[in-house]
Amino acid sequence: MLRLSLALLWLFFTPVVTMAQRYGRPYSLAENPQVLLEVKVQQQHHYFRAADLRKMSRSSVTLIDPATHVSHLYEGVALDQLLPATARSLQNERIDVAFGSHQTVTFAGTDLDPQSQLLVVDTVDGKPLIGHIPYYLIARPRGKPQQTMADVQCITIHST
Repeated sequence: MLRLSLALLWLFFTPVVTMAQRYGRPYSLAENPQVLLEVKVQQQHHYFRAADLRKMSRSSVTLIDPATHVSHLYEGVALDQLLPATARSLQNERIDVAFGSHQTVTFAGTDLDPQSQLLVVDTVDGKPLIGHIPYYLIARPRGKPQQTMADVQCITIHST
């Protein structure tokens, strides 16, 4: 009888915990400090943790949320700091960004605004981002509005 009651409790309680983690209470970086950002350059893979990004020199940009019209300060590290010295110029490169659930965006280095930089963001308004993959990428393509991609998993640089 005890085994049956424990089995029933387990069957009832497990989906509730899973849904709370998935929908009600997102994972935080404190709960999963090993979340990695992968940067691939010419067959080399570089991995960064949030603690690694916090040690690098920081950049910031202020953006206005189009839905609420409230401005937010995004802070992070410029993508060129995450690249080896031989690949710091992105002008002649193709940049693939894998984010969200299996979505990919491709930028040509020549299409990016030379005055701005690709920014890998880990804090908004001074607070760390939370979520399963707590990294955003902010890009400003030439002639287009600034783009923000959430849950960035991998950034791949291809030589053209």
